[in-house]
Amino acid sequence: MAFVDGTTYGAVLVGGDSDNDIAVLKIEATGLKTVVLGDSGAMLVGEQVAAIGNPLGELTFTLTSGYVSALDRSITMSDGTVMTMLQTDTAINSGNSGGPLFNMYGEVIGITSAKYSGSTSSSATIEGIGFAIPMNNVVNLIKDIMENGYVTGKPFLGISVKSVDTAAVEYGIPAGAKVALVTPGLCADKAGLKVDDIITAVGDITVSSTSELIAAKNKYRAGDTVTFTVYRDGQTLKLDVTLDEENNANIKMQNEYASEQAKAQQQTQQSQGWGYSWPFGSR
Repeated sequence: MAFVDGTTYGAVLVGGDSDNDIAVLKIEATGLKTVVLGDSGAMLVGEQVAAIGNPLGELTFTLTSGYVSALDRSITMSDGTVMTMLQTDTAINSGNSGGPLFNMYGEVIGITSAKYSGSTSSSATIEGIGFAIPMNNVVNLIKDIMENGYVTGKPFLGISVKSVDTAAVEYGIPAGAKVALVTPGLCADKAGLKVDDIITAVGDITVSSTSELIAAKNKYRAGDTVTFTVYRDGQTLKLDVTLDEENNANIKMQNEYASEQAKAQQQTQQSQGWGYSWPFGSR
């Protein structure tokens, strides 16, 4: 970790939360001055703000300024996670994410996040539209990470899914999230979910894609029992799932099982002659 005076410290990752794009780092140091956390809920549209960051990964300690453009924007991320953001026209470029957004009293009222892209191309961005995570939304998450190493209470299913192919939908298969992997011993397995099941609803929320499944799941907390509507072999089933917690142990269990399944699939392909190069071109 580098400071503006050139001093550097080795940092240890305490924990983080990918859904909210935050992490907590720890350094061994004394005599450091800390920033003052402001009340993001008191901000108004039109108030001036300033961001400090490292745009392009090269221009360290760059300050840009602008105004609050909107409050409480619901932004759907690429993985389906919905975040409530503060919108600003302050220049926030690649490398700025994670830097502070200050009010004119020098208080941190947000953590800058990725700039909005109006295209699937990462190079196509819209000028004057940037976002920051409101500080009021972050404080409790930071305390949770400092105490536990992660954000507690987040729901975890223990499955891998993919959206139903549009061609399949045309043949009468319902839109939804198709289960590709079920981790033994976790909540989806205990509830009876199986590979190739299609999840079409979580509670009373209709699901037609993987991103919608994630968004629906995230409305609940670990320990909640939720009814999943599932399409299996031409029949619609209702399965009650008591959600696990997204913690290191459960994530490790799923990752290890997924790795085992991938290796087993590779070995099967090799035993059938598909794992070797074909001398006459692709087959």
